[in-house]
Amino acid sequence: MVCPNNGREGLLVPLKTVKNFLTGQALARLDPQSPHYLCQDPACPVVYYGPEGVYTQEEVRFPVYDKGASWICYCFDWTREALRQALARGLDPVAQVEEGVRAGRCACEVRNPRGRCCLATLRAEVEALASP
Repeated sequence: MVCPNNGREGLLVPLKTVKNFLTGQALARLDPQSPHYLCQDPACPVVYYGPEGVYTQEEVRFPVYDKGASWICYCFDWTREALRQALARGLDPVAQVEEGVRAGRCACEVRNPRGRCCLATLRAEVEALASP
């Protein structure tokens, strides 16, 4: 399904993720029987959408990576700034998150606005920050 605002295909997101991110007023409009999507266009004000309508940045409770927020790993609190600091100290944030995932400590399906693991995104951010 495409975003009603920009016409781009969105990312299908689990209902529990959308419910976790929406404010109380936005939840009142949610159709739990319908599929919901994340608009990944940073320039678009729509965060989630479904057949019942759209949910904008003002209607979500947490900052969203795809909308320009610094948060990358929502389970283990990795932001771009925290990644920079860790890399400067010689730490390996990716290895730390991988260990947390292996240990079953993540809650990606609820905490990440995409409703899935952040490791690919985290790896890409670390590579970009580590490149000159």
